[in-house]
Amino acid sequence: MPYLLAAEADKIQDFIFRSSRLREVVGASQLLTRFCSSVEDTLAPEFKGQIVVNDGGSFRVIFDTEADAVAFGADLAELYRLALGGSLTVAEPVALNGDFRKANDEAGKKLRWAKGRRQGVVAEAHMSYMAFCASCGVTLADHFGQLPNEPGDRQRYLCPTCQTKAQERWDERLGQLREFLVAIVKSEDHLAQYVWPEDTDKVAEHDLRGRNYVAYLIADGNGMGMIFRRCDEPQIKKLSDGLTHAARNSLAIASSSLIARLDPRYDKEDREIVPVLPLILGGDDLFALIPAPYSLDFARRFCLTWEDHLCQLIENAGLTIGEEDGGIPRPTVAAAVVICKSKYPYALAHRRAEALLKEAKRQSKLLAAETGEHLSSVNFEVIVGNRLAGLEDEDEQSVTVVRSTLRPYWVARDGLSETAQGRGIDLEQLLAQRMTLKDVPNKRLAELRRCFENLPVGMTVHDRNERLENWTTSKLGKILKRLGKSTRQRVEASLQSLGKPANDGNGAHHWREVERGDGSPLVHGMLDLLEAWDFAQDLEHSPAKYEAQEEEE
Repeated sequence: MPYLLAAEADKIQDFIFRSSRLREVVGASQLLTRFCSSVEDTLAPEFKGQIVVNDGGSFRVIFDTEADAVAFGADLAELYRLALGGSLTVAEPVALNGDFRKANDEAGKKLRWAKGRRQGVVAEAHMSYMAFCASCGVTLADHFGQLPNEPGDRQRYLCPTCQTKAQERWDERLGQLREFLVAIVKSEDHLAQYVWPEDTDKVAEHDLRGRNYVAYLIADGNGMGMIFRRCDEPQIKKLSDGLTHAARNSLAIASSSLIARLDPRYDKEDREIVPVLPLILGGDDLFALIPAPYSLDFARRFCLTWEDHLCQLIENAGLTIGEEDGGIPRPTVAAAVVICKSKYPYALAHRRAEALLKEAKRQSKLLAAETGEHLSSVNFEVIVGNRLAGLEDEDEQSVTVVRSTLRPYWVARDGLSETAQGRGIDLEQLLAQRMTLKDVPNKRLAELRRCFENLPVGMTVHDRNERLENWTTSKLGKILKRLGKSTRQRVEASLQSLGKPANDGNGAHHWREVERGDGSPLVHGMLDLLEAWDFAQDLEHSPAKYEAQEEEE
């Protein structure tokens, strides 16, 4: 009787980010990808294993006997430890009695059970005459010297894993990244002229204001577990094999638009530096370093392209899209963008992006569960300076009934339905207001920002309309009166677009009531736009189009 074995690497992100340099992060991601792909040609044949899934640190393998499955699992975990210096959880094999979907579901449950019962963290031995790795800071060093192929680097104590990551980045510098580059330039000719950024400062050179900001994009498909549960063995293999390709091509298409819009940058050897660097790219998981300008529209375009690629991949796998026809829901993706200084630690940026992504996924799932609509969503945040993100203390009651943000935003190609509009607005609508307000004097934009930052506190559901009406009259109204007629009309139009249309019967203010699963707060998108002002351009327009022509007041 055949058996299905499920296995998954533990704390993949901790392994990838357990380094001090960007090049080691890329090397760790490439090392994980190469390890997963190599299993099919090395370890699996020894136990007559049939690979179904081997990507992103996740494995599903079919064996003829239970003994082969158990032996393979033990060797796989040991090889993973030796090659990558991490741990891998292996579940008990599941009997495959002709129903792959049922067996796969049971294997997933056993894997989650096994992960939840792993032993706790074991501290590294440490003595006064031993040293920890200067790169990751958590593993004992076995070498004092330079990282591989870094002749200008200073000598440090290094662990085997960090040395392996750096070596992998060098050996495979035209491996996984090469495939991404080919997807961008659509040719394999002259690839040697392109250079990947070795640190975030190279990407920060594209900041149009010269303030050294970069952006990190994280994305994850919605409902992929449910889609995989609907698949039989050939379908799940086809989907698994195609997910990374779909994510890579979606990122490449958005990158092509961005590179064409930004001025080309060259290094001393006149070789073009690619401004987009995928740090994690496996399955439907993505984490990439991108230039800060146009980063919100970059995320929007990535989501739309990802939807198209997934629809095509699902149809090619023989599945039907459309719940009304008994098929699966239209695939969507959630994304988050964190914009920060180039020196901001990428691990902290990723941690904040994960929290933003969680909220974006939650809103997409609520929309699907309560209305039957399926939309991708984008969340974002600008981290000013080096402050820690997500630690602001806000009045709990104020957060419940009035929120000075509309995030996350929906992503739709043909506009939003009336139902979806009751739960937010399209990101494209926010970007359009960036062009609408481009000529508003900077002084007035700063006043608008302070106005939306300083809302009345302690509002309740019963008095929020009255207090916001007073705020509109006493504070916002004074700013509008200082504007010229044409500028005031544009600002008022943006206030309505990012809030609610005028005279909708919900008070004489611009705030929009939305359903968010935890109440019906009043929200507005003006502060979102002003905080992301320098990064909310639409790729349809050149940077010159956004140059302000300030009107005389």
